[in-house]
Amino acid sequence: MIPRTKAAAARLACAWALIALFPAAPAGAQAVGYALSTGSAFQIGCFTPPCTCGPVQNAMTGSFALVRQAPTPPFARYDIVGAHWVVQFPVGPVSITGSGTYRVGGTGVVQQQLSLDLVIGSGPVRHFDSGLVPGGANFPRIEADISLYGGLACADTVLHVSAGPGGSTLDVDGPGLSLGPLAPNPFRAATRLAFTLRDDAAVRVSVLDPAGRSVRTLADGDWLAAGAHAVEWDGRRDDGRVAAPGLYFLLVQVPGRSERASLIKLR
Repeated sequence: MIPRTKAAAARLACAWALIALFPAAPAGAQAVGYALSTGSAFQIGCFTPPCTCGPVQNAMTGSFALVRQAPTPPFARYDIVGAHWVVQFPVGPVSITGSGTYRVGGTGVVQQQLSLDLVIGSGPVRHFDSGLVPGGANFPRIEADISLYGGLACADTVLHVSAGPGGSTLDVDGPGLSLGPLAPNPFRAATRLAFTLRDDAAVRVSVLDPAGRSVRTLADGDWLAAGAHAVEWDGRRDDGRVAAPGLYFLLVQVPGRSERASLIKLR
């Protein structure tokens, strides 16, 4: 549609200026590294009046990367990869990992939407979303609140994401992680999974049940050098009990990538 007024033309030009801030990423290009800024926080509690109890807030640090995708005018679109954050709780730090999408643009009012699928600690994957809301005028800086339940009173978890370019870059073309043999499979007493890292990285390895619940943590952010590695599972849960027979998944995660292998535990 051709703008009919100078004001409309200016608004359209502003939207396309946002889309053009980062060039489209060609094959093999590196993602733009981002770092969380002071003020990023993990919040849980009440967010909507008439609640009298305010949310509890804990500082959050870490990084992620932004990968330019083809725009869908009037929005610029990006993939969020390699989210690896740490929340400083009173009882100790808890890691948050995941990925998602970000879009920014609009006509008249600049809008943004940040959506992330995140794993908090050893929990299942949870979807956090800001919804399409006003904001994003200061892009490439990102300031957004993403919530688990949409801001329900006394029943929500909200992450305030304040970030800008300046984190480490990620090569988004080649695999940074590859899984090798898993044997024996099926198994009774123990099984062993081989994997290879392209670069030095913090590695998390978890055993999950078919519902995505953590059964055993085999590595929790262990820093491993590039090269071949292996991890063994003795068929036991984190509490030391023997896991029930059935289907399980071994999930290996590094910043920006995750792979999983299925296995069967016999009696």
